[in-house]
Amino acid sequence: MKLSNEAKVGIVIFISAIIFFGGVMYLREVDFQQKDRSFFILYDNVSGLKEGSQVVLAGFSVGKVNRMTLAGSQIAVEVSVQKNVLLSTDAKAEIKSSSLMGGKIIALTPGRAGRDLANGDTLHGSYQADLTELTSTLAPIGSDVLRILENVNTTFDENTRRGIKDIVQQIGRASQQVNQVVDIQGSKLDRVLNNFSVVSANLVRFTGGLDTMAHGQRLTLDSSLAAIRAMTENLHQASQNIQNTTRSLDTVFARVKSGQGTLGLMVQDEGLYRHVDSVAINLNEVLQEMKSTPGKYIRFSIF
Repeated sequence: MKLSNEAKVGIVIFISAIIFFGGVMYLREVDFQQKDRSFFILYDNVSGLKEGSQVVLAGFSVGKVNRMTLAGSQIAVEVSVQKNVLLSTDAKAEIKSSSLMGGKIIALTPGRAGRDLANGDTLHGSYQADLTELTSTLAPIGSDVLRILENVNTTFDENTRRGIKDIVQQIGRASQQVNQVVDIQGSKLDRVLNNFSVVSANLVRFTGGLDTMAHGQRLTLDSSLAAIRAMTENLHQASQNIQNTTRSLDTVFARVKSGQGTLGLMVQDEGLYRHVDSVAINLNEVLQEMKSTPGKYIRFSIF
């Protein structure tokens, strides 16, 4: 069977298309036999990162960047990672340089807590500045330092610099003199320090003696306070007894004043008082008569 030229051209174009498509898939690291897991990472800065950048774990490529979209004030980066890579919700995703040329990759660090990361989950990533960015940041500082040095050189002329040099030399000489004085007077300083140590020890002993005296005085004071408290309690008890006695006397005087009892009747009834008084007088007269003439009242008989 003989093919026409058109058929041959068509076959060549088809085979070329298959080879081209396979090469593109190979370069994009597309694996048709394995399903990937995709999730999102939020960044404040994605400078240098682009679609197709590698996602690595411990230096091994496990995925790639699919696309990047703006999510408010942050950038949401969608990545696809091999399904057999174990990641948790506290995993870390840091953008860093893959080489000195400045290429960016996403370096993953598996978490230790939380649940397993699933499709559609979101992580919060971080950005690591590379050497180029640090150099560009430090460049203005370097220029400022150079400008300051130029101003210093302009401000301090030759005479000023010579004067500063002389001052430094004088300070050096003064330091040497101080060292010589210290060397000469070293023995005296040692004696002074020894005397100070002795005084300190004496002060320590004196303080200990004061503590002992204070302890003894405190015991005496405690005993005195205990005696005063006991005396106060006795005085309080005596005061209560006096108050009870006073109340009893008040009750008796009240009864006498109201005419209750024998004493009250005698105080309030003047006739009864006079009668008792006359009885006492008569009894006194009888006793006087018995003393003068006892035979009138007492008789003895002897059988």
